[in-house]
Amino acid sequence: MTIDKIGGIGGGSYEPRKSAPVRKTESKESFDNISISDTAKQKASEARIQAEVQTIAQKIVASPVDSERSTKLKEVKEKLKNGDYDNLSPEILNAVADRIAESFLGR
Repeated sequence: MTIDKIGGIGGGSYEPRKSAPVRKTESKESFDNISISDTAKQKASEARIQAEVQTIAQKIVASPVDSERSTKLKEVKEKLKNGDYDNLSPEILNAVADRIAESFLGR
């Protein structure tokens, strides 16, 4: 059995289809942009502050009530009302200033 060619009788009439040349494109890096609105920033800030307040409140509630401290505070308040702290000596003022500085500096 023989298979005959299908198509034109004469030779050379068949030309393969030429493909278009591949063009190289310059690769441009694209970056995604994200923008956060001022309202969202404010709400996030408020939520962060509220969480801090809740943490501090939980610490205060969890701390035991110091009756000795409360009695000392009452005594100091009475002395302030009576004017006992109005005329302090320079030694006492320096000692108080040192304690305040130590509490701020964490020493």
